[in-house]
Amino acid sequence: MIKIHPIVRDILLREIEACFALTNGYMNMSSYAHRIKPKVESLTKKQVTITSLVVSLSRLRKEFRKEKPLIHDVTIKNITTKLPLSEIVYENTNNFIRELESLHKNISVSQEDFFTTTIGTGEIDIICSSNMASKVLKHFKIKPKYINHGFAAIGISFSPEVFGIPNVFFSLLAVTARARINIEELVSTPTELIFIVTEKDFARTVSLFSELHKETNSKEKSINL
Repeated sequence: MIKIHPIVRDILLREIEACFALTNGYMNMSSYAHRIKPKVESLTKKQVTITSLVVSLSRLRKEFRKEKPLIHDVTIKNITTKLPLSEIVYENTNNFIRELESLHKNISVSQEDFFTTTIGTGEIDIICSSNMASKVLKHFKIKPKYINHGFAAIGISFSPEVFGIPNVFFSLLAVTARARINIEELVSTPTELIFIVTEKDFARTVSLFSELHKETNSKEKSINL
């Protein structure tokens, strides 16, 4: 027999807003129980009562309060920006991989430039400073699948120990998700998460992380006092 509680838990964990509301005491559990009742009955293949769903939600609230939050404050050390950027996408072929090996022999990349290559199963994605795009195209002599311009990179730096904390990327992504900012690409190192966005979203993205930078650093200073 399929039990109600694990089904309610799975439904709740797929709805981050509901999960946050329940954990922090903002949820009207009776109202939420009415909303998920048809889905729970469909999955358990039996009729359930609102009371049983509310009891399950109450148990989950106690359980979640003991756990670390899904979204937490990430102390940002620095914010760096690079723009304008271009994206060049090629088919992943053996010929292209051979040409890729000699790319950096023919194209020099300075510390001021941005350059990243992602080798996927079917495509190879190159995002670089726009002033380098023509050099990349000249080097490969292969027609790309497509070329996009007008991107920008915002690099969020944090201390090395932060990287080992669960949900660090999720917490930073939540900043852009709440603002409905589309992320074109993500690039990471052990101490930096780089957001690639369109230039029209650049200023807003920088502003959001600058505000977070101020908030988290203010909290850290208060704790150290």
